[in-house]
Amino acid sequence: MGRKKLVKKEDVLKAIRNWIMHNGLPPTVEELRKELNVGSSRTVMRYLEQLEESGDIVRWPGSRGIRLRRTLEGGIQTTSVPLVGDVTAGMLSLAEEYVEGWLRLPIAFTQPQSAMFFLLRVNGDSMNKARVEGGTIEDGDLVLVRQQQIANPDDIVVALVDGEVTIKRLRKAPGYYILQPESTNRKHQPIIVNEEFQVQGVVCRVIKKGLSIIEQFSET
Repeated sequence: MGRKKLVKKEDVLKAIRNWIMHNGLPPTVEELRKELNVGSSRTVMRYLEQLEESGDIVRWPGSRGIRLRRTLEGGIQTTSVPLVGDVTAGMLSLAEEYVEGWLRLPIAFTQPQSAMFFLLRVNGDSMNKARVEGGTIEDGDLVLVRQQQIANPDDIVVALVDGEVTIKRLRKAPGYYILQPESTNRKHQPIIVNEEFQVQGVVCRVIKKGLSIIEQFSET
């Protein structure tokens, strides 16, 4: 029998980093198996479990759920979060073709760790008076969204209405909901919806001057 290939922790981390740098997204287990040149996906899963236990990665649901943790100067641990760019009409999706890139954010921003998060670029001024953690929500900012299908009244939500994605404050009224803009621009009007509208997530933080964060917390 041939000797089993010895793969070190550092080898697995390097393979994950290299894959993200060259492909712009995390590898699947099968892709990582081929990258490491090992014979079994179960072996890769064991490596990933060890890395998760040591705090080097976080695993989210989905085939590309590997998130690298990194410690910046000052001891700040970070994790990678997908950036969904300019959203067009249709269901908001984190499928590969809709993800513009992956940005690193402090782990403190993405709690609880069991939740899934994504970043969304703000288009327009319909919520420029709304304040969340990090400031007001203005055109060009990035908002950090906790992915979920249920929201509470007064949450700022990412909602799908008539095939289009919108960011608004959720209000509850007898028999219907209101998606309320909070803007200095009076052209933005409340949207009245029934219970069939879809919540895609809840906004939990704004990243000001959105694109500049790429330089600070990039995957490369």
